[in-house]
Amino acid sequence: MNLASHYVCDDCHTQVPLRTPALLCEACGGLLEIEYDLAAADPAGIVEQAAKRRDLGLWRWSALLPDAEPLHLGEGDTPLMRTRRLGRHVGLPNLLVKNDTLMPTGSFKDRGFSVAVGFARSIGVRQAFTYSSGNAGASFAAYAARAGIEATILVEDVANESKISAISLTGARVLRLRYRSSLEIFAGVSALSEAGFYCFVNFINPVRHEGMKTYAYEICEALDWRAPDVMVHPVGTGGGLYGAWKGFRELHRLGLIDRLPRMVGVQPAASAPLVKAFNEGKKVAGRHGDANLTVAQSIAGDAPIQGGSRVLKAVYESGGRVVAVDDDDLFEAMRLLGEEGVSAEPSAAASTAALLRARAQGWVSERDTVVSVVTGGALKQPSALARAARPPQGTVRADPAELLRIFREGIG
Repeated sequence: MNLASHYVCDDCHTQVPLRTPALLCEACGGLLEIEYDLAAADPAGIVEQAAKRRDLGLWRWSALLPDAEPLHLGEGDTPLMRTRRLGRHVGLPNLLVKNDTLMPTGSFKDRGFSVAVGFARSIGVRQAFTYSSGNAGASFAAYAARAGIEATILVEDVANESKISAISLTGARVLRLRYRSSLEIFAGVSALSEAGFYCFVNFINPVRHEGMKTYAYEICEALDWRAPDVMVHPVGTGGGLYGAWKGFRELHRLGLIDRLPRMVGVQPAASAPLVKAFNEGKKVAGRHGDANLTVAQSIAGDAPIQGGSRVLKAVYESGGRVVAVDDDDLFEAMRLLGEEGVSAEPSAAASTAALLRARAQGWVSERDTVVSVVTGGALKQPSALARAARPPQGTVRADPAELLRIFREGIG
């Protein structure tokens, strides 16, 4: 069973055959979206099939994904953890953490690249590129290597060496990308795409966010087919938030859930064009902020792709919002997540950082079931981890008598 039907353009509504390496709409340059024949679906059958195929991870939801042979490295079905200290700390007893740091390459990007690269392989793509601040590059490189696709990654010159090394380890070609604004990146990426080079950049590639839909499927399944009241997600280009929103809407149309969550995006205060647009009631965001002034490298950018129109649409449709957090909030959130056993890089802790002020700002209530997505592991950014972590409490000789004395006197 597969319900994927065709692409349709957001702007001019032109339909495009699905089994083609389409990127932007050739008629008007708009973003393409995959449509599904949900009217022909058997909702109970989809759920039953998914439950029986857990060994396939997110590919067990293949009925609601583009038709392709699964490209599987172990992605999907990450824990949805009920918090203890953190929920009490922020005044949300029903706070859950979706821990995507446990993906194969250590970030949520594996959802999108597993599906997008698998689909690209099935339609004959053999060479492709993307740009990245690090996590997307590592994920793309890994899945491209698995698929036998020759990968080129344009890595932002601010990316840390650990992320660049993770990309290079796969044998992918890596080029450092210098730029003054995110707008320059998007112009270059669009030019390459229009020239016929297959692109995996969020939204320009119409498949990547399809993998992100599986957030919604996994979360609602874990909640006995209920949607949370609120889902909070860090936002760079916004593929994770938008993809999840598409997934929730599909489940609602299928009758598997009876309501939709409010979608909340989070950006660093130093570089928050979507927050500015939302606060001004705009549907499109312009250039704003300075991406060099925040530790949140993975979600820092002074302008979103296509003005962030899809992300803002998801936020407005769901009754959600986009909020900003500063670096001090991010470091505190990293420590609080650490006390829950979750190790997060600064950008990944942004969703938790937003909740530190959410109750006071009034956009969540004590009764809400809230899912906070943690998108990437702390080892992605070792220098930030060292800054957030508390130092050791002292040094002790490996001497039995001294160790016994210290433990008997008490530690801490």
